[in-house]
Amino acid sequence: MFKHTDRLRPAALHFIEHGYYTNALSGTKDYYEFWDQEQHRCLYGYTAGEGTDTEIVITGNHYFYLNYCPIDRSIDEELPDGTIIAKRERTFPAFYDGDHEYFTAIDTCRRTNKHMTVLKARRKGYSYKAAAMLARNYFHIRNSKNYVFAGQKEYLIGDGLLSKAWEILSFVDDNTAWTQPRLKDREMNKMSGYKKNVNGSDVELGMKSMIMGVSLKDAPDKVRGKAGELIFFEEAGAFPGLLKAWEVAMPTMRQGSKTLGTMVAFGTGGTEGADFEGMEELFYNPESYDCMDFDNIWDDGAVGTQCGYFVPIYKNLDGFIDEDGNSDETSALAFEESNRNKKKGTNDPKAFDQYIAEHPNNPREATLQVSSNLFDIASLQEQYNRVKVNNLQSVGTAGKLYYGKGNKIEFKMEGDLRPISRFPHRKEDNLSGAVVVYEGPYKNQEGQTPHNLYVLCHDPYGQNQSADSTSLGAAYVIKRTNNISQPDDMIVASYVGRPNTQDEYNKNLFMLSDYYNAKIGFENDRGAVIQYAKQHRKLHRLQEEFEMLDKKELRSRTVKRQYGMHTTEARKRQGELYIRDWLNSVRSKNEDGTTTLNLHKIYDLALLQELIKFNYKGNFDRVMALMIGMYHTRELYNSEVKEILEDRSVDSWFDNNYN
Repeated sequence: MFKHTDRLRPAALHFIEHGYYTNALSGTKDYYEFWDQEQHRCLYGYTAGEGTDTEIVITGNHYFYLNYCPIDRSIDEELPDGTIIAKRERTFPAFYDGDHEYFTAIDTCRRTNKHMTVLKARRKGYSYKAAAMLARNYFHIRNSKNYVFAGQKEYLIGDGLLSKAWEILSFVDDNTAWTQPRLKDREMNKMSGYKKNVNGSDVELGMKSMIMGVSLKDAPDKVRGKAGELIFFEEAGAFPGLLKAWEVAMPTMRQGSKTLGTMVAFGTGGTEGADFEGMEELFYNPESYDCMDFDNIWDDGAVGTQCGYFVPIYKNLDGFIDEDGNSDETSALAFEESNRNKKKGTNDPKAFDQYIAEHPNNPREATLQVSSNLFDIASLQEQYNRVKVNNLQSVGTAGKLYYGKGNKIEFKMEGDLRPISRFPHRKEDNLSGAVVVYEGPYKNQEGQTPHNLYVLCHDPYGQNQSADSTSLGAAYVIKRTNNISQPDDMIVASYVGRPNTQDEYNKNLFMLSDYYNAKIGFENDRGAVIQYAKQHRKLHRLQEEFEMLDKKELRSRTVKRQYGMHTTEARKRQGELYIRDWLNSVRSKNEDGTTTLNLHKIYDLALLQELIKFNYKGNFDRVMALMIGMYHTRELYNSEVKEILEDRSVDSWFDNNYN
């Protein structure tokens, strides 16, 4: 617990009381000694209560932030009747324990040749803290170059980080002895210094420190050559080219074994249009990108793993911080849980997802893809955590299919085979994949698997060489709703991978089809599925194009093929609705009111991740395969209903099993 923390902001308290920083007259020895002392504190830190049991040490960045960076923050005001209300006011920051932790981490990065990635809840004031660090370098580190990169210019100006930095520069220029003339004074670039004519030529003199903002958009190579004392990647969760930009910048920040500056990437939960793929990679693999690592004490099932720096909603939450800046995390967490329960009662599930992403308790919540799809993201995230924590992925057995006696397809577990369990997959992952069986095929009294009890849905990939693309082949076997084999309406097997050749993939695909006696519904514009079927006399295993696709709203005007499915934008939108309805279908309800949905029977971690992050811009092979499966099951249901309606005397499989 920190005590007497106002001792850490003596200059700010003097300014608040008097409207200026020092009583010493300008130009006097005391005046220059005061400002020299303050500069030393801004550079090297400050210790309050040295040698006592209440000693507190803060970094130079933290001291500058507390004493020279007025910000907009909420303060308490007492009304004449004794009522306490909150109001927003421009004043100096207060000391918070979370800020102390953060600035200390930044300082440690610089001392240990590391960078840092930060994932945080919304409205934690990190733009102000970043702006303070930029301004501190501008005024106190000669020739320092400081950059802010962002995917969009809007994250830099207006209410962005750069605008906050310019406000601090103006305040320091107006109220301190550190005033710097400007060689450059532009919207996105300011440089200190001045020009002097020497022997007929203009020479640039002064500090020559610089702060520059760069909008990268689709050009991450713009970071090349921009070695800086400090580099921020702002709104990194909405930065599609983040990883490439980071990897381009890293060599410029190193000289041998030494790091010449510090890079920091910020990601904020609930960012509109977020693309957290790069940010997640940085955050969950800090060592691979020269970032400081921290024990992941937040995510379920992450014990013993490392991650970046995370700021949960309950850290430094207004209303739950004492006068010395100590967070009451227990009460803050209870308060947020109460707010969550209120949000759950709304009719808009996306509003709930948005709230969780902006008010995360753990990094997984912060990276929720808000408003990108129709799925119940919060419930899918809960299922993902449940599967990971309880190791439920082991419900499925990884192995391979092979031809046994009598050319019969058999399955055996292979200890060396591993399914691709994360999305997106990494460069170092083995993409060969594995067949995963959650439930083997049902056999009747004759030892046969009934036709149409299972469907096999498949999203193929195009190129023959795995290095050419990140796309994977994805296939799922779904057991349809029936009255002969329970449980039903669930995924019973999968095969996701990209082996050395497409023929190898297709061989496994068709063996999976034979194993479950299931026709293959598939995306028919790539993957050589039809070609393989013709070559191996397997056309009977292919599902013909669905009749329901002739509906007006689903009809393709340009493409008509005998087998498989052509996925137009309209069909994708409709398929997304089908998946949503299937995921939310109720399987059972316990006496205590606990409801089990179809999504609670998904044990494929990568599929759960794809469903959570699904959008129409990315590559979501597993979701597209599942979408085709939704069309496939509906097509069979419709055709069987039609058969019953046309002739009730027909002893159909449907009539027997659907009653």
